[in-house]
Amino acid sequence: MSSRRNSRLLASALTASVAAPLLATALPAVTAHAESQTVASIARGQVGGTCGDYNCQYPGAWCAEFTRWVWNKAGANTSGISAAAVSIYQYGKNKGTLHGTPQVGDAVLYDRDGSLNDGDADHVNIVVAVSGDSIQTVGGNESGGVRFREWFNWKTNSSPVGAGRALAFVGPAGLSETPTVPVSQGGDLYHAIRDASGGWASFQPLNGADGAAFFNASEESITSTPDGSTQTLATGKDGNLYHTARYPDGTWQGWNRVDGANGAPAFAAQGMSIAGMPNGDAQTMAIGNNGGIYHNVRFKDGSWQGWSRLGDWQAKKVAATGMPDGSVQSLIVGMDGNVYHNVRKTDGTWQGWYATDGANGAPTFAASSIAIAALPNGDAQLLAVGTDGNTWHNIRKADGTWQGWSRMDGANGAPTFSASSLAITGLPNGDAQLLAVGTDGKAWHDIRKADGTWQGWRSTGQGARKVSLTGTPDGAAQMLVTRD
Repeated sequence: MSSRRNSRLLASALTASVAAPLLATALPAVTAHAESQTVASIARGQVGGTCGDYNCQYPGAWCAEFTRWVWNKAGANTSGISAAAVSIYQYGKNKGTLHGTPQVGDAVLYDRDGSLNDGDADHVNIVVAVSGDSIQTVGGNESGGVRFREWFNWKTNSSPVGAGRALAFVGPAGLSETPTVPVSQGGDLYHAIRDASGGWASFQPLNGADGAAFFNASEESITSTPDGSTQTLATGKDGNLYHTARYPDGTWQGWNRVDGANGAPAFAAQGMSIAGMPNGDAQTMAIGNNGGIYHNVRFKDGSWQGWSRLGDWQAKKVAATGMPDGSVQSLIVGMDGNVYHNVRKTDGTWQGWYATDGANGAPTFAASSIAIAALPNGDAQLLAVGTDGNTWHNIRKADGTWQGWSRMDGANGAPTFSASSLAITGLPNGDAQLLAVGTDGKAWHDIRKADGTWQGWRSTGQGARKVSLTGTPDGAAQMLVTRD
């Protein structure tokens, strides 16, 4: 965003001699242009960009320059737009595209003073989605780069960028496009939040990479770090691993392709898991196209350690979680179909893979899907889909002993719960939240409370192929599904 101080100073400096005072008049309730999905698509594709990508002249306040760049790329007439946010207001007045309700492709102007009649504006970004009174935006100079921001009510809420309220909308002039709405398809990633009080925000699609409106994935994993951020790994349509982060203020970093092993430009993966650590790092486990198991670390500063292979082991599935003591516990489904457990100790050495005991005295436990989560008391809770197709639960206690596998109850009094994909996360209060894809193709949610009792499975209503979730320090849970 334009910094609170620099944006106002820049806007005043650049417009004092050329812009007449802004009028405190009511804005039209309808727009003078059609929605621009082209603008929205271009803006979404720039998420993660920085000032230098747009030849910006004012590194401390380049929100208007980014808006101008996107509109120009879409083919709009951008004459009259300077580096000052307020110039877009004047542009709208001069071009007849200033109005009071949002449409996709609009610039939205914010001002902390609560009016635009002081000849100033504090920030501008681009509307990329509209639903009733709520909008999603993409803006330049927000948290130092181009950021996507999730739904907020522009009428009742302050701007999520801390620059006051949305007071006016300006459409790009000179576009001749016929609006087209991108259509989501099976495999697109959706994100939702369940807050600490139990309230749900609906599942919304994630932006795609390289200008795509959606991110289509075959696998995904999400984790949180102590600062309240979440990090996501996903395998894209090209088979390679991509990474993004969601910051505590609701902005998204944007997708970046993960470098490969031994200098390769990308890492092709059959499966992956990412685990947030107490020190702010994120450790990742992945299964390469050769079936080998690989480990990497994304450090707190955003740099990567690089991939290293764990011996000659191969796996079909992998899951990992960061423990309170700084170790990592990992599960795999080996090539024999059985579940194996390992620990990466705090000194970086590995305990080694050991088959978990089976249920009811069986020597091993075979599974098609696995998940593991750390709890604040040092326990690790495990989920698996057994060979019977049902969900099973286990606990590796902090002292290294095991509770043993138990088959989970089903929904609405059913004796079992069948699933094809599942996830589990620990919460600060000692609860564990679960997500699974049921036989109806929907994502289902459950809670194992700290006292060992269960909430019971409840449908989210969201169609899903794969699921992942993570708990955040504020007691919320963030969830990902790949759409069915």
